[in-house]
Amino acid sequence: MPASSIDHIVVVAPDLDAGARLVEHAIGIRPLPGGAHEAMGTHNMLLGMGPEYLEVIAVDPGARETPGARWFGLDRRGADFDPVLASWVVRTSDLGRALAASPVDLGSPVHVTRGDLSWRISVPAGGVPPLGGLAPAAIEWDGPVPQLPDSGVRLVSLTLAGPDAAALRGTLESLRVTAPVTVREDLFPHLIAALDTPAGPRFLTGLGGDGIAIDVQRQIAVELVTLTWSLLDRASRTVVDDAAMVRIADASLWHWSQVGSPTEQAIAEWQCSRVHATLGSGGPALEHAERCLHLCSGARVDDIVPASAHEAMARAYAVLGDDEAAREQRNLSYRIAVDLDEEDRVIIEHDLATLPLD
Repeated sequence: MPASSIDHIVVVAPDLDAGARLVEHAIGIRPLPGGAHEAMGTHNMLLGMGPEYLEVIAVDPGARETPGARWFGLDRRGADFDPVLASWVVRTSDLGRALAASPVDLGSPVHVTRGDLSWRISVPAGGVPPLGGLAPAAIEWDGPVPQLPDSGVRLVSLTLAGPDAAALRGTLESLRVTAPVTVREDLFPHLIAALDTPAGPRFLTGLGGDGIAIDVQRQIAVELVTLTWSLLDRASRTVVDDAAMVRIADASLWHWSQVGSPTEQAIAEWQCSRVHATLGSGGPALEHAERCLHLCSGARVDDIVPASAHEAMARAYAVLGDDEAAREQRNLSYRIAVDLDEEDRVIIEHDLATLPLD
């Protein structure tokens, strides 16, 4: 089964202007005009976000009647509703295999065009994605993936919050989603998109707000840490997995930088350093290790963190081929570890034993 990535996130609206106002209010940038989808009786506006994009979609009042249900649950919302982040779409290179692998029915492939663009996308019989609307649609583009003008906005992470977390995780695993997508238990199904924008951190949510609670953001950060470790511990990774691992670790650091203590921020820097060192990228590994060490000198952190910071420095120098500097940092870590409690000392000694040094 080929890996899937996030293609785009979807804001549904009673009309395009209402949806564009929501996006502009939340992130400070108005989406650009898109076009019409004759097969679905809808039209859209778009905002490029690097490898992904944001779509505002609404029923096209000038379109003819469609034979089936419109996508993204638009038929169930009526004519007057508040625009909201309602769905998301994963990109795959084999739509048939993706739909067959999913443990929940994501719908049937529908061929759609917009101008010169052409693609196939899964649309459920009733138009509403399963699992409370949180399961993604799956898309396979005909030809190269279209590139939109870059708005400077980046999707940091996407969270699926709902009552059936186990089924959501199973769906992500079956589709091999390699992206910073987390799942959390919640009574009411909704999406949370964390966005890095030219104006700073912003959020779009399926609850209609433009912010999230601190405890929710902390839970997202924790799950991103876990996702990063699951990739680090994988016996074999693809190039796609490696890129996803870097992005997920960066997403964790992004969240911790807002809501984490100095200890948590330092550990996030340490994990980013470990990811880059594992991939043989000594320069970025050293940068994150230096930031971890700087946090240790500027604020009160847990006793194990300075030892971990020097271990990260040693690992980065080893990757860069500077064995002398690596040994010096290793020795500093050992000296700190001597005074740690037994549990923490064992952790540091284990990490130091894995350094690529004689």
